[in-house]
Amino acid sequence: MRQLARFLLLASCLTFAFTATAKEPLRIGLSPDYPPLAYKDHGQLTGIDVAAAEVLGQQLGRKTEFVEKSFNQLIPALQAGEIDIIMSGMTITPERSEKVSFSKPYLNAGQMAIIRFADAGRFGFKGAMFRPGTRVAVQKHTTSEDFAAKSLPNASVTHCDSSDEAFTLLKSGKVDFFLHDAATSWSLATDKNKQDLMSLNTALTDEQLGWAVKKDNAVLLQSVNQQLDIMQKNGILHAIISKWIPVTVEVTNARPEAIPATLPKTPAASSIRTSSGNK
Repeated sequence: MRQLARFLLLASCLTFAFTATAKEPLRIGLSPDYPPLAYKDHGQLTGIDVAAAEVLGQQLGRKTEFVEKSFNQLIPALQAGEIDIIMSGMTITPERSEKVSFSKPYLNAGQMAIIRFADAGRFGFKGAMFRPGTRVAVQKHTTSEDFAAKSLPNASVTHCDSSDEAFTLLKSGKVDFFLHDAATSWSLATDKNKQDLMSLNTALTDEQLGWAVKKDNAVLLQSVNQQLDIMQKNGILHAIISKWIPVTVEVTNARPEAIPATLPKTPAASSIRTSSGNK
């Protein structure tokens, strides 16, 4: 009888704890400088991850509370208990997986290069970015920075604090390429402010995006994966992604143009701030 009473008491405590947690706001960490995943439009948070977060909160029965951080502060904030989950276009990597637990992938987004339309003749062919002296912009603490460090040893790399800074450098002619996730390239089709830019639409890496929770929060991770499965099966996730990325590019049976025997000279980059440091 005593054992039964203890079991009922324990079950009651666990039920109370679960109910209390369910009623607490779901604190979502994001860096709102990454369109179309998470950014601000006229001061309002928007994007794929923002919309998905609102749906996730509804499905979990928890109010969503967005906590804005710079991208490199998100994982430390999660580890410190300042946020419950990161939903900010974060690529799943072995290094990050040692610090956080990732959900199942929700989007494939390898690295792609973006150039100016006016430079399509100079940089629009295969291998152009890999020439010595090519000026490439990447965002700090991202997989594009990792790729540049490993695969572009002879390039002049500018490490930007945000994608907005990188786009500004590209549009002004201070860099030749901006290297970022595929989602950024796909969004160019509907961004009226970037119609002078184009993506090379060739994935340089194979990457997947996921949402991250604290290492010891297995309960939340299981719930997030369950709700992600529901969003994928009922078409909600597809509808959200299609709203911000209405165009994706797939090239099949294509013949790449031959790389010219004589390559045009790359402009000097002595005036550009560079760094060889990686993540």
